[in-house]
Amino acid sequence: MLRPLLDEYLHDQGRLRVWSLIVTILGDTVETRQETISTTRLGVLLDRLGVGQPAQKTALSRLVKDGWAERSKEGRNTFYGFTAKGRDAFVPASRLVYAAARHEEPVHWLMAVSDDPRGLPVAPGVGLWPVDFAPRDRGFAVAGRIESLPEGITAISPEHQAETDTLTALLRYLDVTFAPETGLDALAARTVLVHRWRRYVLRYPEVPARLAPEGWAGLKLRQNIGATYWSLTGPAEEWLQAAGPGFRRLKTPGPMYWERFGFQK
Repeated sequence: MLRPLLDEYLHDQGRLRVWSLIVTILGDTVETRQETISTTRLGVLLDRLGVGQPAQKTALSRLVKDGWAERSKEGRNTFYGFTAKGRDAFVPASRLVYAAARHEEPVHWLMAVSDDPRGLPVAPGVGLWPVDFAPRDRGFAVAGRIESLPEGITAISPEHQAETDTLTALLRYLDVTFAPETGLDALAARTVLVHRWRRYVLRYPEVPARLAPEGWAGLKLRQNIGATYWSLTGPAEEWLQAAGPGFRRLKTPGPMYWERFGFQK
């Protein structure tokens, strides 16, 4: 059933930031197709996700006003897609969101003066990142191997652990309990998964295995997220590539779509 999924993993933290959810949808569904999505199709998906139409309109207006999304018209139909500004913000984040699971620990790490929240804190104002996902804007920085770490370094905050537990429970629900009745339900479930995962990877650091508790679920999260993502994608794509009442079919996605989480079509 979709309702428990929405209640426990999308609408569970107070008022939903609908504009952020729409950014997730635009990035996940239409960006790799190099096109836009109609208000009608987007509205059907948002309705299924439990977002009311007034909230949809407010969020879309905000994205346009802030320069993240642009609105276009074709006859009576309205379409939305990223602006250049929105795309510039989405592309670097998408590399992190959809990256393949690592087969080995990162060899090179970057220690930098930065307040980027994804850095593993090693000293006040100083963080540690894998070099391939280090922050763009930083002050003094040094890259190399981790030879030693100070005692008492806290790799996983209580908030990080709580969100890791939530994502683990979400995966269990999708893998064991949830069975989509329609392609729209599959897409809605995938959207919840990606939205929650996107927030996770943009907020919490990648933790070296040597600093993680034994058996910590966070070390396998990316691999498991990818497997569940692709298990939902078949029926989700059927809905996206089919026409419906008041909206046309979307194009087949480009190559980058089929490389998400290391998948090989």
